[in-house]
Amino acid sequence: MKKVVVILIALVTLSACTQQKIGYVDSSDLVQEYKATKDLEKELKQKQETFQAKYAQISADFDKQAQEFQAKVNKMSRKKAEARYQELMQVQQQIQQMQQAENQKLQNESQDRMNEIVDDVKDFVKEYAKTNGYTYILGSNEAGSVLYGDSKLDLTETITDALNKEYKSDNKSDTKDENPGADKKEEKETSKKDESK
Repeated sequence: MKKVVVILIALVTLSACTQQKIGYVDSSDLVQEYKATKDLEKELKQKQETFQAKYAQISADFDKQAQEFQAKVNKMSRKKAEARYQELMQVQQQIQQMQQAENQKLQNESQDRMNEIVDDVKDFVKEYAKTNGYTYILGSNEAGSVLYGDSKLDLTETITDALNKEYKSDNKSDTKDENPGADKKEEKETSKKDESK
């Protein structure tokens, strides 16, 4: 009798295990291929170029002032020359401090925005798993949290497409789809609600 109970428990456990739906994604690829990441990269590149152009101009203006000082220094009194030199040194320090502060601000903004994107991706994967009946969606990355996975279980491309589809619709309607992977009927209902607002 005990053997029958053990066999039944084993069969129930095996049955429960086989019902679990598992997939995995390449976390790095998922974030890199997300349109929000690409948009952020473009935006930050433009800001970096603007930043560099601004300080190239400021630096050129300062160099001009320094050259003018060099050209006139021999005709100036020692007191005036020293005062002008100190002014120029202060201006140079101010430029460097401003440049460092703005550069740090840009880096912080980049990091904050990237953290938001990673959080959005995690939330989306969580909702995708719930909607599509996955027990687990594992993350594969360079750290090796998934050392091997059957390519049939690789959801990277599927989730990237769904994520980018949602991102595209976010830009049009400014609302988030609460049910990732939902059918087009639900999308139409969402857009009708948005229009009624």
